[in-house]
Amino acid sequence: MTPTHAQSVVILGGGPAGLTAAYRLIHHGYRVTVVAPQPLLADAPPSTPAHDSPDALTILGCHHATQALLRSLHAGLQQPTQRDISLEFRLNESTIARYPRAWFPAPLHTWVSLLRFTGLPWRERWRLVSRLERLWEGDERLPADLEQRTADEWLASIGQSAQTCRIVWNPLARWLTGNALSALSADAFITSLRPLFLSTRHESRISVVQDSLQTCLIQPITERLTTGGATILRNTGSAQFRYERDHITGVLLRNGSLLQADWYIAALPPQQLTPLLPERWLTRYAYFQQLAELVSQDGTLVHLQAEQPCASPRLILLGDTVFHSVLVTTATPDRTDFSLITTDHQLAQTRLDFNVEGLIPDMLKSLRLLRPGCRLGPIHRRTIPNAILSLRPGTKLHRPIQRSPIANLLVAGAWTDTGWPPNLESAIVSGNHCADAIALQ
Repeated sequence: MTPTHAQSVVILGGGPAGLTAAYRLIHHGYRVTVVAPQPLLADAPPSTPAHDSPDALTILGCHHATQALLRSLHAGLQQPTQRDISLEFRLNESTIARYPRAWFPAPLHTWVSLLRFTGLPWRERWRLVSRLERLWEGDERLPADLEQRTADEWLASIGQSAQTCRIVWNPLARWLTGNALSALSADAFITSLRPLFLSTRHESRISVVQDSLQTCLIQPITERLTTGGATILRNTGSAQFRYERDHITGVLLRNGSLLQADWYIAALPPQQLTPLLPERWLTRYAYFQQLAELVSQDGTLVHLQAEQPCASPRLILLGDTVFHSVLVTTATPDRTDFSLITTDHQLAQTRLDFNVEGLIPDMLKSLRLLRPGCRLGPIHRRTIPNAILSLRPGTKLHRPIQRSPIANLLVAGAWTDTGWPPNLESAIVSGNHCADAIALQ
């Protein structure tokens, strides 16, 4: 590892990816400056959910980077309490099916769980389990063209009915990736399923942390950066990179000041990154040209409270409704939090005369989540810009790795190529990769 006494890093972006990289680099002795164009939270989509609302944070057992960061930030302190929750599916107005967790070693636990899951018709369960058995035994391989096919087309080819796709697979795809089956590549769909359902039993754990992402991660990282001597420029935008040949010499801020460093990490959405790049790089390097192929859409979070105690946290995936899911957690001993997630595209598809927010109380009652006569608080609705990255067929080739063609520029964000769907885990992994690339020079 090279000495770092004279090494400096400018990080553009104050989301989980940028802050993770800053936190890691501070520990290696680098001088770090974080330029945050917005309040310190930006680049993780709400499907995790990873946003700056007071909602609880959902973490999967397979999210090792997120779990490790939590342990590091709260070392020597009481770790945030995590409660296991089950994954439930609303099959129709009156029926909810819970996905069971079998207490067997892998891969037996996957077979048993699938066979016991009543959300799938028996014949489709058996077909799926039989196919998984042939894959694990090496008698069959996944098709090589999954990135060129949509998830709904592939599911139909393995015997999953349109009804099952509508009430089980589509809500699952929307929860894990933010994308509907018809607009999602089969490869991205399988990639999102594999760590949660097709590995060890511990990996399939879904837990909820009552504290928000802001409380668990953003605030502790910010405090560590401040005490470690990092500079955080809040609400400061970047105008353009300054360069000589293929080397960045500085970043010009919108206030006219110029920041110079040895290394630069762009932890920004692609729509904010490309305007900073010189035209010469955009035309010369396919790495940067492909950023224009990435398409995002806004997400919408709806949050409300009910004046009733929460018996236990729940996560229910919803089919046949504008919302992806509803997360039920404890706000106070006598109040329950409800968080519902969708996309602005889904809302735009509803009729103009349709009162989406007026639907919520009736939907919660149909799910038996509200007690008779329970009073609901005000409904808060918030848009999260560029929250969902489209994972349509062909997108995998356009998600960039962290190392760019420019020697001292790295790129971080949930949308980069990390092997994960664009979620909180992906953002943290990308930040780790950037920090490792610099520290191991």
